[in-house]
Amino acid sequence: MEGKGVIFCAIVSVLGIISAATGLGGGADDITAKNDECVYPSSPALALGIISAVIAIITQIYISLTVGGTRCCSKNPNASPISNSFYGLSRAATVIAVILLFVAAALNNKEGGQVDSYGYFTCYVVKPGIFAAGAVLALLSAVFGIAAYVTAAPPTTETTTNPAVAFPVGANVDPEKSPAPFLPHQYPPRQ
Repeated sequence: MEGKGVIFCAIVSVLGIISAATGLGGGADDITAKNDECVYPSSPALALGIISAVIAIITQIYISLTVGGTRCCSKNPNASPISNSFYGLSRAATVIAVILLFVAAALNNKEGGQVDSYGYFTCYVVKPGIFAAGAVLALLSAVFGIAAYVTAAPPTTETTTNPAVAFPVGANVDPEKSPAPFLPHQYPPRQ
């Protein structure tokens, strides 16, 4: 892999890891109910969830701009079907991750509670694993983006070599079947 590919992989990897780490950090809080009142500890869950989602979006934008030509709808001759598949998986994982992270961050910030149908007081909490699922999908999005970049065929460069022997040029001229005889080199007579 050339230098440009290594830089792309490094940038996408770092962004994916940051997005996953902030997403996992957002889910590390504990909301409890005490005396018909929800106790929401001061936690950076809202900020971390939003930061994780925004970084996942930035990662996808960078992947789209770099891989660009391998979009599933383009007619790029360098795009292989497997590269298009990885690119589509990357975009789908990003969309789902962003939705999960934004919803989890918004629900985690909700204050108050309610009495359920059994008479118990319950607090609004995010189900365990929602932040983690968003974080893992954000990381998978980066992995799929790297896979799309790596599996894309390199652009083909056409190199032509000119033959050392001059052949007649013209329409429909085949040098192997040319009617012109190939005469051996003639030397001047000896004296």
